[in-house]
Amino acid sequence: MDKNTFLIKLSESDRAALGKQPFSAQSVPQKVFSSIWQVEAEVNNGGFSQYFFNSSAESAHFAAEALETIGAPKTAGICRRAVAAAFPGGLPASPEAISKAAEDFPDAVRAALFALDSEFCAYPHNLTDLLYAYVAAHPEEFGPAPEPGPDPEGG
Repeated sequence: MDKNTFLIKLSESDRAALGKQPFSAQSVPQKVFSSIWQVEAEVNNGGFSQYFFNSSAESAHFAAEALETIGAPKTAGICRRAVAAAFPGGLPASPEAISKAAEDFPDAVRAALFALDSEFCAYPHNLTDLLYAYVAAHPEEFGPAPEPGPDPEGG
């Protein structure tokens, strides 16, 4: 099974707390997985504006730290710059306040976030490889990771 297929299956399984347990109640390894999964999915789908607007905002306080944890400092920096562009006075304390603020981003903020979307999607780090290695190093949280190999289904 290839790494990406494994991570997708993990995200949908009972071994991942993502979407099954409040972010604040998750263990640190689970928070690392959840926050990286959320930021990558949302930025790829609709950009940082969407990330801050949707329920994924619950992980916004932790995303850069999670990316640093897996060895993606450049991507972490992009996330920090997105927070600074969107919330120059500091990230609101609650996910609800983050989402509410994201409803009314001015055009200048949206433009700044769009530029950061492009930087993020250029992938200065291979997040699949790094997240797979992190998960594999935490079998107590996620179970054993299979040896990576080609996807037998061709994916």
